[in-house]
Amino acid sequence: MQRFCFSKKIFVTACSIVLAFPFSVRGYSFDRFTRDIFRHELSGNTINLHYTLADPGSYGIQEDTPSFGTFDREAVQTRQDYLEKCQKKLSGYLKWGLNEEDHFTAEILDWWLTGQIKAEEYYYYQEPLGPALGIQAQLPVLLAEYPFREESDIRTYLDLLSALPDYFESIASFEAEKSKQGLFMTDEALDQVLEQCRSLIPADTIDQNHFLAATFQERLEACSFLDSDQKIALEAENLRNLNRYVAPSYENLCLSLEKLRGTGTNPYGLFHVPDGVHYYEYLLRYSIGTNLDMASIRQLLEEQIETEYETILYGLHQDAHLIRLADQDPPSQESPKEILTDLQSKIQEDFPETSDISWTVKEVPDALASFLSPAFYMTPAIDASQQNVIYINPARQPDQTELVTTLAHEGYPGHLYQNAFENGKDYAPIRNLFYVGGYTEGWGLYSEYYAYDFLELPELQRTFLKAMSSLNFAICASLDLAVHGEGWTEEDCQNYLTSFGIRDEQQVHELYLNILEEPSNYLKYYLGYLEICRLKESAFTRSSDLSLLDFHTWFLEAGPAPFYLLEQQLDSELLKVSSKLSQSPGQDFHLFSLESVHDGLHHLFVKNRMLLIGPDPFLSQRKQDDPLVLGASNPGYITFFHQIIDGSSQSSHRNRHSFRYRGHIFRVADADGINDVHIVDGDLFKSTGDQHTVLHIQHFVEQHDQKVVKKLFPVQNPSPPYRFICATV
Repeated sequence: MQRFCFSKKIFVTACSIVLAFPFSVRGYSFDRFTRDIFRHELSGNTINLHYTLADPGSYGIQEDTPSFGTFDREAVQTRQDYLEKCQKKLSGYLKWGLNEEDHFTAEILDWWLTGQIKAEEYYYYQEPLGPALGIQAQLPVLLAEYPFREESDIRTYLDLLSALPDYFESIASFEAEKSKQGLFMTDEALDQVLEQCRSLIPADTIDQNHFLAATFQERLEACSFLDSDQKIALEAENLRNLNRYVAPSYENLCLSLEKLRGTGTNPYGLFHVPDGVHYYEYLLRYSIGTNLDMASIRQLLEEQIETEYETILYGLHQDAHLIRLADQDPPSQESPKEILTDLQSKIQEDFPETSDISWTVKEVPDALASFLSPAFYMTPAIDASQQNVIYINPARQPDQTELVTTLAHEGYPGHLYQNAFENGKDYAPIRNLFYVGGYTEGWGLYSEYYAYDFLELPELQRTFLKAMSSLNFAICASLDLAVHGEGWTEEDCQNYLTSFGIRDEQQVHELYLNILEEPSNYLKYYLGYLEICRLKESAFTRSSDLSLLDFHTWFLEAGPAPFYLLEQQLDSELLKVSSKLSQSPGQDFHLFSLESVHDGLHHLFVKNRMLLIGPDPFLSQRKQDDPLVLGASNPGYITFFHQIIDGSSQSSHRNRHSFRYRGHIFRVADADGINDVHIVDGDLFKSTGDQHTVLHIQHFVEQHDQKVVKKLFPVQNPSPPYRFICATV
């Protein structure tokens, strides 16, 4: 479930020395102002600097002593003072007026500065050492991919290794302070971090077979500016530094963390720590980039869950064998390179052109395989945009569907394509500092779901698999919100999932730990995806001449920004583009519920409990030729579906790839009878002449009061399984 791309957000907590500049607006251009901030933020962190710029000197950055930054609180306060002065000066630019592009950049900068300044309130709530996404896991990959463009880069890299002891010592001190404030990790999480550290970097001797030694040698081989004697000497120095600095740093970090064992007193989410909910709301706004409150997010997730659940049940009713489709998906017969090339070709109709992009696919080193995501993309420097790398984790053994959609997420039209498009635009350099998780990871997931239409499967199967994936993400995002925003415990999560047939305690436990480790991470993906789909829905509503290509072009050209600013851009920017849009309403499927006794309290089943992780809970005692039987925890429910048939052709996959199918009803209707069923979209029920739209209803519950059914639907001799057709609505 967890995917990530290494971007300019790495080590954003690391602080650096302040660069002073005059704070008068007159005579001081906005471009110069933003470039000074850009230089300041990069200059104190060598990793960030070299992954952002291939040639720092061309941006006026003179490199100091190599450093990873620091977690020292005094340095944090110094940076806070600096950023507050920047925001004060920025307010002057916003008041005095800027051109349209600069004004948009200034608004994003104001949002970013507010988030960076406000982060100081929650300084000890962050966790740099998470088992899956912690620095101790990311750092070896960053070192293994550190680019050697010239001889000075190699020297900087070797000096950087010698700076690791001080950096890890600052992390250890930071964790000790977290412990004093009751915010240290649990012993179970600690065990995972310690195991990971000792697996990545052995406490004894690091030899030439270690991946940090092997990758160093590989990069040296590509350095034509070195002779063989120089390469041999540098390899020896690297090995010495790995044993002198890196291995002891990891071991000392482990020893420091061991001393804090038992001090992590909160085994639950942020809801259970002081100001934890406020911190979670902070993450939603400044990590994801959404302005939605938690109640609105909850409603949005529930609506999407209903839609995906409905799609899955319809698919199973059409073909019960879909239930085993995921288990039967064979391994891919194509290489990742072949799949990426194919995706690059297939997206051309709906996505804007970019300049030629070069990329390399690599496998995750064995030592990292058990700790890292199924795949991730390494962003290149903005002035060396051709150095793109996608890592594939062979330990995960993806099947055909997973590999194609994962490469769409990381490659085309996902992160690689998105990054290449942004690098082809003349954005202000400072925009490379702005990490908007919902925009970036939401686009990755959007791209992943777009690619389901490229699978060589029948449409029913593609739709089913996509809905299953979306439902899984929606469940995880919903639990993320429940654990951190509403106070759910692991037992609550287990009860919630058990009612849908999910009884694997280890699976639930691992999911719960993932949610605890990285608050809002699942929402970063799924809520970001839903926000993009909401923007698209809004865009199509505002302009009848819009094409999918137009929307994608606008979204990518706008670049990473919080969603509320993107919404504001729709009126001023989106209507400037025009093209032809062909939309045709197709078949729509809607979920309703009836009860034998009308009781609003019981409707929580439909709104909160009808979801799953695996497909099995959909079926219960079903014979081959019978309608589906939906297992429900409350036998008083009668749950059914209806299908609207309007005689028109199905819409294309490009029009259906949106927050909703055209005409979808998202709110579950509470009904005592057919006259109480509420239809939201009147367009679905327009009739022509004497022909009326037909509402097909199939009843999927075995046990209920037959008299109630007769009362609600007067038909002759109903018998289970009940089938009803109402000729008119």
